[in-house]
Amino acid sequence: MPNNSRKGYLVLIGGAEDRKGEKIVLQKLVNINKAKNITVIPTATNYPKACGEDYQYAFRQIGVETVNVLDIRSAEEADTPENFNHVEHADIIFFTGGDQVKLVEVLGDTKLIELIKKCFNNGTTIAGTSAGAAAASNPMIYDGDTQGLIKGSVNVGKGFGFIENITIDTHFVARGRIGRLTQFLFSQSVDKGIGIGENTACIIAPNNIFEIVGTGIVSVVDASKISYSNYNIVSVNERLSINGLRVGFLQAGCVFNINTWDVECCDPINALCSKVDKTDGIYKP
Repeated sequence: MPNNSRKGYLVLIGGAEDRKGEKIVLQKLVNINKAKNITVIPTATNYPKACGEDYQYAFRQIGVETVNVLDIRSAEEADTPENFNHVEHADIIFFTGGDQVKLVEVLGDTKLIELIKKCFNNGTTIAGTSAGAAAASNPMIYDGDTQGLIKGSVNVGKGFGFIENITIDTHFVARGRIGRLTQFLFSQSVDKGIGIGENTACIIAPNNIFEIVGTGIVSVVDASKISYSNYNIVSVNERLSINGLRVGFLQAGCVFNINTWDVECCDPINALCSKVDKTDGIYKP
């Protein structure tokens, strides 16, 4: 476990990241701390063995020396000395895609997730893709893909809380999830969300400033100044009308400040923002 005075980087991937070609997103992830040891947790998926092996192969192709897979399928399997050891020695802890509700139900009350949070607060990089990214936030969104603007179609759960009071949604453009995130933000206690496209990641530094990498779009959504909504008028299963949503669309190379909810700098073609390290392309606070 690193012994830094600040928390680690949080890397949130929108799903469907390239694992066979250039691996732009995974390579940038490894570059953050020149990772030599990665622990993969495929609990969210229904195919943990195959999924774990897939990531082992991808990370080893990049040059990672040790890739351990924790095939945890129930809470009872989580809290073992072997799992604790793998987590404590990891440079990166990586949660795969699948079902974020399942992931949190299995790990949410374990000593293992508490140890992972402790590692994160001491400098370990935490990463998640798809469900693994959605579960990183608290509160956590699920359901309502195609009916996001039908009242009651979107659900909320308690996520891991690696990032608090901002909700993360994934596969954002490919699955048309702007409606579900809008309803979620309006109906819950948070008013800001980040929708991440496929093969795209937000690399969030310890000071809550993130760089975008990959081939897709990141949408930053602010519902704090909604001017009209019929949410409190219509019944469950009726259609919603909402106006006044503030949405930004950002490409690779942009650096965004969560604290001010604004762009720090953006050069989507060359990623030449002055705050991005030219040697590895990672924003350094």
